[in-house]
Amino acid sequence: MNELATTHPLILCVEDEDTLRRDIAEELVEAGYRVIEAADGRDALTQLEAVRPDLILCDICMPDMDGYDLLRATQERPDDYAGIPFLFMSALADGRDVVKGKLRGADDYLTKPIDFDLLLATVQARLRQIRRMKTHPMPAGDKVERQLAVLSGTDISPSSGYEAVLDLISTAIVLIDSHGVPVFLNRAACEMKDSCIELSSALSNCIGVTPAKQGFAAWVATTLQQGDEDNVSTFTMHCHTGDEDFRMVGCRLGSDGEEGPQLALFIAKASKSAMLATGILSEMFGFTVTESLIAVELARGQRPVDIAASLDIAQTTVAFHMRNIFQKTGVNRQAQLVALLLTSPASIL
Repeated sequence: MNELATTHPLILCVEDEDTLRRDIAEELVEAGYRVIEAADGRDALTQLEAVRPDLILCDICMPDMDGYDLLRATQERPDDYAGIPFLFMSALADGRDVVKGKLRGADDYLTKPIDFDLLLATVQARLRQIRRMKTHPMPAGDKVERQLAVLSGTDISPSSGYEAVLDLISTAIVLIDSHGVPVFLNRAACEMKDSCIELSSALSNCIGVTPAKQGFAAWVATTLQQGDEDNVSTFTMHCHTGDEDFRMVGCRLGSDGEEGPQLALFIAKASKSAMLATGILSEMFGFTVTESLIAVELARGQRPVDIAASLDIAQTTVAFHMRNIFQKTGVNRQAQLVALLLTSPASIL
């Protein structure tokens, strides 16, 4: 093989039907890809010990180790093999089977008989997406990085100018210190507070909060005192003055010591809380369908264990997707992720 050929993407094709596997391999080679073949899941694992393909194309129904088992095995590897695009092929064309495959972590799902034009287009699209993510891991650029520095507590100081940064965000944000004192409300939060007497009163009365207090103040106190920097929790404030209820997502910040903001509140009308455009999330960060669903649930303040239950998948699968989400967004904590998502263009709060 010449030097130029070694730069072409390498695809692992896993298919127990010999004739179909050879046909797929020939189509891929003709399109300019390098291909290694595996007759079943066990054979594929052996191949993965020696090489790292750029994409895995895998049948689901195979003896001994099926496609789902192979997908789980790649997800659980200690290296970065979990980031390889994984495309399922199957004669199971029922919508529930497609959903099952994607919830397990597959990036795409092709039904048999294989449409080779669609196969090549799907492979090309997935590889293009990976190249784009490597070249531009943070599509939102400096603005998002600056925003994250503020919201994660790493750049909240009088000289940082964080007020101006947060005032540009359309989401209502309130920063609260360790004593329960709101030390900053961005422009959107001020407008929301001025429009609702009960919200204004709640923000004023949370000063000096203790868990003994009730409602909103007790929630703020509990969130502050849990001591988990990655804590994310939610609270719904019921209004009795004719306004809609408010839903709040609270994120612990990473500030050192007790000085400065310790808690960021993201506030929205309950009917619109944490509504994220999954299509925009996919475009911005390269999320798969399942990653977008999980990201939305995280932005709603849901815990991974609850997300696993609601999507009927294993907690380890949720953890796998969260690792991918963190990698694609450039954050390393759930609180940072929630802050980023709720202040991104995908948020329509």
